[in-house]
Amino acid sequence: MKIKTLTKAMLAATVLLLMQFSGCSSLAANSPKYQPSDELVVLAHGLGRSDWAMWRFAQKLEDANYKVCRLDYSSIGKSVEAVIEQTTMQINACIVGAPKVHFVGHSLGGLVVRSYLQNNLQSLQANQLGEVVLMGTPNKGSELADHLSESWLMQLAGGVSQALVTGSNSFGNQIKELDVNIGVIAGTQSSDLTSKHFSGENDGLVSVESTKLNSMSDFITIEVGHSQMRYNQEVAEQTVHFLQKGTFEH
Repeated sequence: MKIKTLTKAMLAATVLLLMQFSGCSSLAANSPKYQPSDELVVLAHGLGRSDWAMWRFAQKLEDANYKVCRLDYSSIGKSVEAVIEQTTMQINACIVGAPKVHFVGHSLGGLVVRSYLQNNLQSLQANQLGEVVLMGTPNKGSELADHLSESWLMQLAGGVSQALVTGSNSFGNQIKELDVNIGVIAGTQSSDLTSKHFSGENDGLVSVESTKLNSMSDFITIEVGHSQMRYNQEVAEQTVHFLQKGTFEH
């Protein structure tokens, strides 16, 4: 095996391990009971993870008096269609009876949220749609996914992973931009392992430019790596601020 090919395979293996290191899936999303004043946040995790990956972030939201429904879906080895089917069923169950619904998605979870809103706005007619926050979401795909696209490990990872490339076939680029209040958070703490595959600021897995949407209501960058967004205090505070005010604190 050539050194270049070996290096790419090792990089792909490392990235996949980083994305999957979250423990086993736990509880599926359940439908809570709501009071008239309750506000629900549907919280969607990223690629290769489970609802446990968002437990600390969920605590921050609960501390701010939000009800939280953590999605729990499989993504490695799955098709985009399978992920959409899983998450649509869970979201529909979560929002039953919720007076107001917000959405927060990390990484792939942001694309899950955008896809749901594109296809199911009618399901939200009985609810008041609140704010949407996307954290480190590859809305235009990932340059790193482009680099790894020919790796056998990425082929093994399945359709969702392969759909995170840039260009017209990107999952994110195939979702329409909607007229909803969306706040985008991008990380700027790059990784020595992946930095050479990006031409601009990035969080180690997703470029700052890729996170942006033409229809976003507000945008902010925070010096944090991709995976650490889930645990970062400033990311949590800015998310809560957006949910409460409709803007980030600049």
